[in-house]
Amino acid sequence: MGIARAIVNEPDVLLLDEPLAALDLKMRKDMQMELKEMHRSLGISFLYVTHDQEEALTLSDRIVVMSEGKIQQVGTPVDIYNEPVNAFVADFIGESNILNGLMVKDRLVRFAGHEFECVDKGFGENMPVDVVIRPEDIYIFDVSDAAMLTGKVTSCIFKGVHYEMMVDTPNGYEFLVQDYHQFAVGQEVGLLVKPSDLHVMEKERLFNTFVGKMVDETHVEFLGHTFECSERKDIPVGSEVTVEIDFHHVILQDNAEDGMITGDVKFILYKGNHYHLTVFTDWDEDIFVDTQDVWDDSDRVGITISPESIRIYPVNK
Repeated sequence: MGIARAIVNEPDVLLLDEPLAALDLKMRKDMQMELKEMHRSLGISFLYVTHDQEEALTLSDRIVVMSEGKIQQVGTPVDIYNEPVNAFVADFIGESNILNGLMVKDRLVRFAGHEFECVDKGFGENMPVDVVIRPEDIYIFDVSDAAMLTGKVTSCIFKGVHYEMMVDTPNGYEFLVQDYHQFAVGQEVGLLVKPSDLHVMEKERLFNTFVGKMVDETHVEFLGHTFECSERKDIPVGSEVTVEIDFHHVILQDNAEDGMITGDVKFILYKGNHYHLTVFTDWDEDIFVDTQDVWDDSDRVGITISPESIRIYPVNK
């Protein structure tokens, strides 16, 4: 009824803010087709807001992926799904295996302890990258010499049109695989990925970077707190500095009061053998964390950084 009232005035653009969110799955699917037909017959632009990735792929001619009010990528559904520009888009649109990798050279990337041929180039040699593999692009079969990776099936769920399986490799990586054939839990399997099905992306960041100020020879202020630092550099007290901290050197505590500073977990990305978290600190800046621990979105956490984990450089570094 609301859509009928909106289109009776023949607008140039119809704004739709999650109009199907309250419907059950079957009704939502039916209404998606109705909206597509309505869009075709009316010949006007629809601006459709949704958090349902499948709905976005189904309805759109063009998708704008946003995070924290910033546009991450604009493109057709096919472009967004097959060529995500960063890990957020790859994780948000569809299911993905996203892993840390190293671009050895053009068309050769290393991840999960092995080297793989790919079609990507221009990253340089020995450059850290993110590697995306869609679960439907991984071939799974009984172990043979053709396997690029081997592992053990740890779960197998029937999804109606395919089976969804988790496969653990001997060196501690976990892969999500979708296939029409069932492999039993505990079964040893081989995995193979074609070069064209590996998507290599430039990393958005390699470590945390903040603007800080030297308080004295062994203390630096950033994120609204004064931290002890073990590096002693010839930087005048009161000078502005660049502070760097590796992701795995940021420690989170369950009890927020135990941390030097506090924040809230707001984005969780699984990287195959660890989690990469975005924590929004009470200083209104993000800090990024690599951890083996499992956290939930919106968890309140304490944040601790050891003195030896803090690197300091003059701002003109």
